Order: sequence, then C-alpha cells, then structure tokens
Amino acid sequence: MDDKLIFRLKEFYTLETFQVAFYESQVSASTNEYYSKAFEKMVQIESGHADFFAQVLDKANIEVPNVVGSVFEMAGGFIGDMVGLSGASNTCKLGVALENKAMEAYRTFITESRDKHYSELRNTLMDYLLDEEFHTLWLKDYMTKHPN
Repeated sequence: MDDKLIFRLKEFYTLETFQVAFYESQVSASTNEYYSKAFEKMVQIESGHADFFAQVLDKANIEVPNVVGSVFEMAGGFIGDMVGLSGASNTCKLGVALENKAMEAYRTFITESRDKHYSELRNTLMDYLLDEEFHTLWLKDYMTKHPN
C-alpha cells in the first residue's frame, strides 16, 4: 500500500470519527424525537464508515489513528453541544459543512483509486459518497422546514 493511499485512509477514518462525535452530541441534546432518530441513523452509518477504514488499515498492518476517546472526539461533542444550543438550523449548517468536506474527499479518493487493484475499495467509496449526499439532502431539507 503506497503512502498516499495510507494517508487517505487515515484521513477518512479521522473525518468519519469526528462526524460520529458531532452527530452523537445531537442525539443526546435534542428533545425532538424525529431529529434525534435522524442523527442516530447518521451515527450508525458514519460509524460503519469509520469502522471500514479502521479495518482496511488494520488488515494492512498500519496503525489506526488514535482519535477515539481523545481530545478530538471531545471537540466533536463540544462543538456539537455549542452549535446545538444555537438551534437546529445552525447544527444542520455545520452538518452540511462536514458532509461537504467528506464528499469532496470521497470524490478525490475515488478519482485517485481508478487502478484495477482498487475496484472493491472504489465501489465502497462510491457507496459512502452516496450516504454523505443523502445526509446532506436531509440536513438541508430539515433546515428549510424548521428554520430557527
């Protein structure tokens, strides 16, 4: 596995882990059952993404970045709590910004993984890109229907 691929895998693991921490903070902070349910679903999906990248790194005998339980995870929760206090609209805006960052990174990684050796990885990346796009659509729709 080349250094560029290793860097990308670690980058995705870190980004997905941050998204999980941010979205988890929304689940616990909201009293709106539907809103909480949506964020629970996003946590489940983003956790699956993070787990996938951790497994790929682990199988390649590459150290998985230690972000779980770290200051990084606390930052995701803290930011989530602070944004949550300013309303669902601001939370959704930050969620969209995180999703946009993830989608940009996925598109770059998909382009970089055109090699036949990475066809399975590329397919998974496209699946995950679709998840990020659906999350973005939900967040934007929720903001439109529930402005603060």
